[in-house]
Amino acid sequence: MKTEELALEANSKIEVWANNKNKLVIAIDGYTGVGKTTLSDNLVKLNPEIVAVHFDDFLLPHKEVKNEDFELGYNDYPVIEKLINTFRISSQPHNTRIFNPISGAVDTPITYDFSKQILIIDGVRMFHPKLLDHLWDRRVYLEGDTNAIDKRRIERETAVGQQVLPRNSP
Repeated sequence: MKTEELALEANSKIEVWANNKNKLVIAIDGYTGVGKTTLSDNLVKLNPEIVAVHFDDFLLPHKEVKNEDFELGYNDYPVIEKLINTFRISSQPHNTRIFNPISGAVDTPITYDFSKQILIIDGVRMFHPKLLDHLWDRRVYLEGDTNAIDKRRIERETAVGQQVLPRNSP
């Protein structure tokens, strides 16, 4: 299914879910590179009541990530939970700082429009039972051909000037 068709179909479901709701929080999960962020960005364009949050914007600086919990411990879960809970009770703009991949610090200011009815957050492990799963009103899991996704992701990442080196290269 094309991205635009998927966004139209998803928006139809979201409009039904949002009916008679003051605030609605939807998590989009799926394999890395499957199109979660692309879908949420397209939904924002289709529906003026949607504000999108990208899970990857809430990475911890590398020095704060502990090796023993790297798999599940590289996002700032308390900040994300506070953001979601604030959305539920507020219609005011929400100012915070997000991770900057260039500086490696949480130093990029961003403002989220919490006057909107629907918040969509996209990222991997959104449904993990020990993390944030208790926050979602609705859940969407995107599936795809992992071989094709990996190929597309590698092409995208190498196109932005990253050099791919063999594992044993200096």
